[in-house]
Order: sequence, then structure tokens, then C-alpha cells
Amino acid sequence: MPEPTDRSGRMREISPDELDFAKEEPVSGFDFDAKDRRRFQRASLDVPISLTLLNAEGAELCRGRAYLRDLSLDGAFLTAIEIEETSAGVKPEELGEFKKIHFQILDGPFKGVKATAKPVRVGQKAGGMGVTLEKGFDLSIV
Repeated sequence: MPEPTDRSGRMREISPDELDFAKEEPVSGFDFDAKDRRRFQRASLDVPISLTLLNAEGAELCRGRAYLRDLSLDGAFLTAIEIEETSAGVKPEELGEFKKIHFQILDGPFKGVKATAKPVRVGQKAGGMGVTLEKGFDLSIV
């Protein structure tokens, strides 16, 4: 699915009211030439998140902050990742061994949304990390 653009061809921000998360792209084989292989529409964002990196056993390695650049039902892209606090007893080389990420959106239209994700790719051009959401979102309504 092409990214939403305005008339100048630049990417535009999507309002949560415009999203149709139930819409799936038709499945007709894998197109290696496709520019966008996402199954769900994504929201372009630039909002801060808090994050916790976990090892394979689920033990906390560190906490930090990042920015959420885009979000869909099954994935997200994180940028400007900064480690603020390393857990007691964790060596610096262990930080690269994380297998899961817990994050919470701190601002914007999705403020309060939490998710658990698994890293799937490093975006070398965009300078961030693509993650897949394991179980969707946790949104507590108060």
C-alpha cells in the first residue's frame, strides 16, 4: 500500500480517525518488487516512548526512551533509541542480546498504549529499528 502523501508528494501525518486497522491487503503471493510489504495500514507518528529491553528469559536489561516513527497493528519503527538506566548486574555487552522490547507511548493520539515487541530489522537508512508486535496493543481504558 503506498504511503499517504499530500499533493507535494511528501508524507503526511495520519489521524487515528482515518485508520482502518481491520483492512487487510489481498494475498496473492509475495511480490519481491513491491515497495511496501505491510499487511496493515500504518500511522506516521513522531512521539516519545519509554522502553524496556529484555533478554531471552524475560529478565530486564535496561530502560530508556525512543521515538515511535510509525505504528500498525503488527509492527512499529523506533528511532533515536537512548539507554537511560542499565539494570543491576547487567554488563554493557549484554545489552545487545535483547530479544524483546516493552514500550509505552508517552504522547500524541495513542498516549498510554503499551505493547511488547520483538526486533526484526535495523533500518540503516532511517537509523532505527523495526519491530513486530507480539500480541497487539494493551490499552487500559480508565
